[in-house]
Amino acid sequence: MVITLCQVNVMRQLSSYKKAIIVSVPLVLIAFVAAAYAINQPPDPNLKRFSSMDEIEAYLKGGSPSWWPVFYFNRDFAFQATTAEGGLKDYSTTNIQVAGVDEADIVKSDGEYLYIASGDTVYIVKAYPPEDARVVSKIVINNSYSQDLYINGNRLVVIGSGYSAFAYKGYPVSVANSFVRVYDITNRSSPELARELVLNGTISGSRMIGDYVYIVSQEYPYVYDFESQDYRIELPAYACDGTTKEIKPEEIYYIESQESYYWFMTVISLNVVDDSIPPSDETFLAGVSSTMYVSPENMYLVAHRSYPVRIMIISPSTSAEDWKEETLVYRLGLKDGKVALEASGTVPGGILNQYSMDEHNGYFRVATTEWTSNGSKNAIYVLNMKMEIVGSIEGIAPGERIYSARFMGDRCYLVTFRQVDPFFVIDLSNPFNPSVLGYLKIPGYSSYLHPLDEDHIIGLGKEGNNLKLSLFNVEDVSAPKEVAKFGLNYTYSDSEALYDPKAFLFNAGRQILAIPVGWTEGYGAWMYSQGAFVFNVSVEEGFVLRGIIVHHSDMAQSYWSLAVRRILYIEEALYTVSNDQVRISNFGTLDLIKAIPLQ
Repeated sequence: MVITLCQVNVMRQLSSYKKAIIVSVPLVLIAFVAAAYAINQPPDPNLKRFSSMDEIEAYLKGGSPSWWPVFYFNRDFAFQATTAEGGLKDYSTTNIQVAGVDEADIVKSDGEYLYIASGDTVYIVKAYPPEDARVVSKIVINNSYSQDLYINGNRLVVIGSGYSAFAYKGYPVSVANSFVRVYDITNRSSPELARELVLNGTISGSRMIGDYVYIVSQEYPYVYDFESQDYRIELPAYACDGTTKEIKPEEIYYIESQESYYWFMTVISLNVVDDSIPPSDETFLAGVSSTMYVSPENMYLVAHRSYPVRIMIISPSTSAEDWKEETLVYRLGLKDGKVALEASGTVPGGILNQYSMDEHNGYFRVATTEWTSNGSKNAIYVLNMKMEIVGSIEGIAPGERIYSARFMGDRCYLVTFRQVDPFFVIDLSNPFNPSVLGYLKIPGYSSYLHPLDEDHIIGLGKEGNNLKLSLFNVEDVSAPKEVAKFGLNYTYSDSEALYDPKAFLFNAGRQILAIPVGWTEGYGAWMYSQGAFVFNVSVEEGFVLRGIIVHHSDMAQSYWSLAVRRILYIEEALYTVSNDQVRISNFGTLDLIKAIPLQ
């Protein structure tokens, strides 16, 4: 029997002789709230704070374990530095949603160096000029997986998860943790660990605004203690630079809501430049959240939920059971590195991803799909900063679901799909009365929308089994047109950029669009290939394939390590990055300049 850890609990400061082995499990709960007394109320009356551990236990009581065992040691936090081994430029940066709000990625560039997360190693690559390109150092974090990076001047932020192993009563058990490490890279050849944040929950998302990184951590509230053979609540905690912060009951918010199960959600801000500034945090009890939208002033976390409701049929004495689907929205204010939960609200339906949300001129806009026994329906809701719905347009494309959305100023571009791809242009100039301006129906669908300019939108999606690029002209909002398209013609093709826009490289001035593509040819033999497809794109000529850059010679033996994940440029050099290689090509001709192994 092998028990694998999928969730960490924080290692609190204990004396060296007192250690306990604990299992953490989520509880499937029906919301039950006793008449709770909340203190330090925020402006939103729906948000309340617990006053004691007894009150938290009363709130959660009535649930039962769903038996997803998670083991960990209750032990001291360990802070051990990891030993590193080993004029302005025109360069591409991470494809982000909101200007001024950076998003973490597996590859970052500062115009001279590339920073690449691959497995348990972060590589620092001297990238420019190309002829001098080489790996100058690497950071190896043993028993870990580096998932995301930020770069801020001479500071490199590494976000990831780690694990260690131990035996309990003869069974091998893996122990997980989550971490944020900040390295001083003034000397790129010798990075030094400057700050470390250890978290007891799973990191579900992050953003960087100015010198602050905002981390969202989630964890289950209940743990099982083998020694006492009973459940108990374990409150969130984290440690930064050797100092442990345990969240107190009176610091935890909640709302009276009906959830299938609850998680503690903690948002932590960490200054990555000034090590003397302590972290700021906010914690609340909510349903699980995996989607977030962040503006320079606010963070929006959403938690999807559904529950049975009784509906009347013909008469009050005749009813049936249906499901109600809705999304809770939490707004946290962000100011000078401080985090404050300020409002919460609810919208019908579920949210696809971060691009289905937007903040504009003091309003929060969100596109949702709601499923019932009668099928699906789509809507856009406009909320004020109190998270109250002030405007909406419902009943968009009944029977279909949202495949992509993009908010741009006073408009929203929306793609739904069932058999054809309706591309909608929606007017949001009056937040109290949104309206559909026009729509277009074409085969296939777009799962990512990206602006080319004010009047043209690029769509990346699929038609049948193959990738398709579309160029939509929205100058006449009442009659949008697909003015150009490019479809691949393989047995099957796919792209990481369909579900992760950070793999999408576009620059209107340089007229370049590049995405990683995997494709198969032939039905009899499994002939799989993968590489970077590089296009010229313009309103006049549409999409013109310039070439394909591959990292492999035998894809069957090296797909996972040599599949292109990211594409970047610095001046006249184009960089394609896989887990095992950085390949530098001439921007104009795509001819190989240099290949750098990551090892």
